Amino acid sequence: MVDLQGIAEDVPFAWAAATGLARALRAAADECEGQISGRSQLAGQAKTEWRGLYARQFDDRMRICTEDARRLAGALRQAANQVDELARLAREEQDRRLKARQWQREQEDEGFLEKGYEFLFGEDDLPPIPDPVTPPAYTSPAPATAARG
Repeated sequence: MVDLQGIAEDVPFAWAAATGLARALRAAADECEGQISGRSQLAGQAKTEWRGLYARQFDDRMRICTEDARRLAGALRQAANQVDELARLAREEQDRRLKARQWQREQEDEGFLEKGYEFLFGEDDLPPIPDPVTPPAYTSPAPATAARG
């Protein structure tokens, strides 16, 4: 009998928490991006009378704020996608464990004649070979540095 270690336990993964976390990350990204237009409009009103150096500095800082908000929203969405990917991998592992348990039960339920036949004719029933796992492929881009004035 083949010993399939590790299949007796379910994958320890908080499915509902992962779903909630991914949803919260996406909502935060939407909220962050949603702030851009309103803040840009307020900035436009605030600088109507500004000229020269201070107006350019204000424009530069607003541009940095807008870029930072977009990068933050992108990072939040990437984190949500990574949580989804981890949940997918955990689900695939759980499915593999369930299939292995089923195979093990079937082996234990085989009768003496079936086991003898397999032994005599070399038809040893091996555990199912799982599908290959596609590892997560998320990488984080290098942080962009903006010139701060």
